[in-house]
Amino acid sequence: MTNPRAPEHWTQHLPLLRTLINQPRCGLISDFDGTLSAYVGNPDIAAIAPENGILLDALAQKLTVVALVSGREVRNLRMRFEHPALIYYGSHGMEYWQDDQVHVVGDAQRWAEPLQGLLREFGDPALAGVFVEPKTVTASVHYRLAENPTEVRDVLYARLFPLCKKYGFILSTGQFIWEIKPPVAVDKGSAARAIVVAYHLDSAIFLGDDVTDFAAMDMLTTLAADPARRLQAQSVGVVHPTSSVELFEHCDLTANGIEDVTHLLRWMVEHLNSAPSAT
Repeated sequence: MTNPRAPEHWTQHLPLLRTLINQPRCGLISDFDGTLSAYVGNPDIAAIAPENGILLDALAQKLTVVALVSGREVRNLRMRFEHPALIYYGSHGMEYWQDDQVHVVGDAQRWAEPLQGLLREFGDPALAGVFVEPKTVTASVHYRLAENPTEVRDVLYARLFPLCKKYGFILSTGQFIWEIKPPVAVDKGSAARAIVVAYHLDSAIFLGDDVTDFAAMDMLTTLAADPARRLQAQSVGVVHPTSSVELFEHCDLTANGIEDVTHLLRWMVEHLNSAPSAT
């Protein structure tokens, strides 16, 4: 996918990236599906690209923090790539993993029961190539495998929107997916902010590819613009043939698919000059 307004490729800004990764307290924050893992129709079979896992292991030893922020349930996310030094946020920032257990952010927990009611009423979608991924306080309805995704998208919207309105949830879209989320001020952006604040980061790099990643990209832009914080940040949009052109409006740099993410992570490992500061 090309676009005349697309930000430049990350290799065009190596001096900037070198400055970021060698700040005293640098953090890497990344989405999982479509960024570190190939984007597949069935999320149950998604797996991190092997070299990406090796490189994250190396970066976790050198950076102040490496965090994964995903739409997956946090327990499911951690299962995909378990590392004792990593930070995990799931359900679009509504869950995090700490002290070997799941924690739900703020008052999002109270939406768990209404979500079950909504999903019971929605029932079996009975559409070929469509399946529901229930989570603790959110849910995803996938239609990537449908024969006609555009048509199925509209059919699902007609069924899901009234239910979301009835139960008080927000219905939003992603790449071949409808996301059902409670109306709370929690998203990948609030998760990114929490990581920056908790680890007193001087710099941060975010990797993401989907619509829900825009909140994290925008949050880092906002934090970097705050003169009192002195944060340096760059967001790398991972581009796929099906990526939304809106991605270019939120990211600072681009990478061409997960293979290119591997190249970026490898470059980071090779150009890090020092061990992380004590937390």
